[in-house]
Amino acid sequence: MDITFLLKALIKKKWWIILSTIIAVVAAFAFTIGKPKLYLSTAQMSTGYTTNEQIKLRDENVNLFEADVKFDNVIETVNSPLVMGLLSCDLLIHDLTDPKPFRTLTEQELKKPAYTEVKKEDILRICKQKLDSLQVISSSLPEERKVLEFMKLYKYDYESLRKMINVGRLTRTDYININCYAENPELSAFTVNTLYREFIRFYRSSRSERSGENVNTFESLVNQKKTELDQKVEALRGYKTSQGVLNVETASGNEMDLIKQFEGSLTDERANSNTFQASLDNVNNQLSQMNSNKPVYGTSNGDIVSLRKQINELNDEYTRTGSNDNELADKIKGLRSKLQRSMVEMSSPTGKVVSREELQQRKGELEAQLSASRLNISTLEGKIARLRSSLGSYANKEATVTTLESEVKLAQDEYNKLKEKLSSALDNRNVPLDNFRQTLKGQPAFTPEKSKRMMIMGMAGFAVFMISCISILFAEFMDSSIKSPSVFNRSTNLKLISTINHANLTRHGILEILQKKSSEAQWLKRQNIFRELLRKLRFELEHSSRKIFLFTSTEPQQGKTTLLQAVAYSLSLSNKKVLVIDTNFCNNDLTVQMEANPTLESFSVPPSEFNIGKIKEIVTTYATPGIEVIGCKGGDYTPSEILPANHLLNYLQELKQHYDYILMEGAPLNDFTDSKELAVYAEGVVAIFSSHLRMKQIDKESSEFLEQLGDKFIGAVLNDVKEDFIEL
Repeated sequence: MDITFLLKALIKKKWWIILSTIIAVVAAFAFTIGKPKLYLSTAQMSTGYTTNEQIKLRDENVNLFEADVKFDNVIETVNSPLVMGLLSCDLLIHDLTDPKPFRTLTEQELKKPAYTEVKKEDILRICKQKLDSLQVISSSLPEERKVLEFMKLYKYDYESLRKMINVGRLTRTDYININCYAENPELSAFTVNTLYREFIRFYRSSRSERSGENVNTFESLVNQKKTELDQKVEALRGYKTSQGVLNVETASGNEMDLIKQFEGSLTDERANSNTFQASLDNVNNQLSQMNSNKPVYGTSNGDIVSLRKQINELNDEYTRTGSNDNELADKIKGLRSKLQRSMVEMSSPTGKVVSREELQQRKGELEAQLSASRLNISTLEGKIARLRSSLGSYANKEATVTTLESEVKLAQDEYNKLKEKLSSALDNRNVPLDNFRQTLKGQPAFTPEKSKRMMIMGMAGFAVFMISCISILFAEFMDSSIKSPSVFNRSTNLKLISTINHANLTRHGILEILQKKSSEAQWLKRQNIFRELLRKLRFELEHSSRKIFLFTSTEPQQGKTTLLQAVAYSLSLSNKKVLVIDTNFCNNDLTVQMEANPTLESFSVPPSEFNIGKIKEIVTTYATPGIEVIGCKGGDYTPSEILPANHLLNYLQELKQHYDYILMEGAPLNDFTDSKELAVYAEGVVAIFSSHLRMKQIDKESSEFLEQLGDKFIGAVLNDVKEDFIEL
C-alpha cells in the first residue's frame, strides 16, 4: 500500500477529520473557560542527601542510588495522608479562627448537614488534638468523620489538597520544590510553608522514636554478646588450667626439641655400641689366635679409653648447646674416626706382643662397655617413646585449644560490630542526621498563572487530528478489499482490462446516464466518468476480435447484470446489433430487469429447420434499437441439465451472421459450475470483480480457472470503484 493511496484515503475523509478537530478545540475551550485564576507559590528545601557539607561522625561516601531512594521516601512522606491531614487541620483552624479566612462558604454550602450538624468548638478541639499528637483524623469514628465532611466543604480534604499541591525533586539537585496552586495567593503561600513545617515536625518525631528503639535493641544485643564472649573466654581458660598448660604450642615445641636431642644421643650410643661390638669381636679373634700359638699384637688400651672419654665429653657439650655447633660436630666426627682406627690397630702386628691376661682383661672391659651401651640405648628409646606419646596428646590439646580460641575470636568480632552499631545509634539519637533546610519560603504571588487555554485547545485539536488520521489510515490498512486497480493487481494475476466507477442507479437509469439526461452538475461529473470508463470497456471488447462474450464472476452481487446491460446499451449507441442471452439460471435478474420472455429452456430446433425466423419468435425487443433479449425461467439446475437437444447455444455461430455481438451472463464460479459449462460456447470470457470484494482462497481458485482458459479469457473488470481510487 503506497503513500499516494494513503493520502487519497485521508483526503477522502478530510471533512470528518476537520469536523473532529473543530469539535475537540471547541470542547477544550468550553472546558477551560470556567476555570478560576490560580496563584502559584513555591517553597524549597534542601535535603543534604547529595552533599557532604555537614560535620560527619564517621567517613561516608555519597551513594547516588541510595540518595534517589531517600528523595522518593521524602516526597512520599510529604504526600502521605498523615502529613496532609496535619496541613488540613492547620488550614481549617486558620479559617475558623482568623478574621480573614482563605475560603468562605456559599449560602448553599452553609445549609448542608455537614455544616449545620457540627459545632466549631468540637472541630477546633479535634484538629488541635490531632496536631499535638501527630495523628490522622479517622473516618471510623463518628465524631471525626463529621470533621472530614466539614473539611470537604472547605475543600481542605486529602483529595482536594493533592490536586492543589505538587511535590517533586528539582532535577539533578539537592532541592525539593513544594508548589501550590490556589485561587487565593495568601492561601498558596500559607499552604507550602505550613506543609514544610508539619513535615519536619513529623519526620523528626518519627526519626527520634525509631532511634530510641534502635538504641534499646542494640543495647540488648551487646549485653547478650558480652555474656557469650565471657563464657567462651572462661571455657578456654578453664581448659588450659585443667590440662596444666598455658601455651600448648610452646610446650609441644619443647618436647620436640627433647626428642631431637635424645634421637641424636641414641644415634651416637648405637655407634658406640657398634664400636664396642667390633672391638669385642676383634679381642675374641686374638684369643683364638693365641690358642693356636700365634703371637698377638695391639695398641695401648689407654689411648682408646682416652678417645672415648673425649668423645663423651664433646657429645655432652654438643647436646647442652642445642646441637647447633657445627665445629663441635666436626670434632666429634674426627675423634670417632680416630677411635675406629685405634680399635682396628689393636689386632695389627705392628704393636707389641699382648698376653692372654691382657686380652682377657680387655675382653671383660669391652663386654661391660657393650652392656652399658645397650642399656643406654634402651633408656634413650624409652624416653623417646614417652615423649612421642606425650606429643600426640599435645596435638589433641592444641586442636581443642584452637577451636576454643576461634570461637572466642568470632564472639569478639560480633561483639565489636554490635558495639559499633550501638555507638552509631547513640550518635544518631544525640546528633540528628537530617539536614533539611527551607532554602526558599513561599510568598504570595502578585499575578495569577496563565490559563494556558490556547495551548490546551491546540493540544486537544492536534491530538484529535492525529487520532482521526491514524484511525482512518488503520482502517484503510486493515481493509483487505480490492478497492483500487493497484490493490487488484497485487491480489491476483488476472489481466485488468477496465475499471468502472460507482454509479447511483436509484435516481437515473443506465440509458439516462449514457445519454446525459440530467442537469445536476455533480451527477454530470460522475456520469461522464462512468460513460468514459464504459467506452474503454467497449473498446476492449470491440478490438478483441471476438463476437460471443460470457460475463461471469467469482461471487454473487458483483454487478454482472447491470454491467452487461450497460455494455449492451453502449454497443447499441455505436450502431451495433446486440443479442443478450440470460444463461444465469440460478438468478435470472437479467430476464426480470429487461422484461424478457423466458424462452431459453424451451427452445429446440433441429439443424435442418433452424433459421433466423425461429430466433425472432423467442426474442424480446425494446424501443431502444439494436438490443434483443432472450430470457430464462431460472431454477436449481445447470445448462447441461435443463437445455434440450438442439438448444439455442448450439446455433451461436449462425447467429453471428445476424448480430454484431452476443452477450451471455453466467452464474458465480465459486458456487456453481454453470459458467464453466457455458465457457465452451463463448469466444471470450469477461470476469467482473466488485471493489468491495475481499479475495479469499476460493476466489483465488476460481481465478486459476480463468487463467487456464488461455486466450479465451479477455480480462477482468473492476466494478463499483470510488472516484478517488480509480487512478490508484
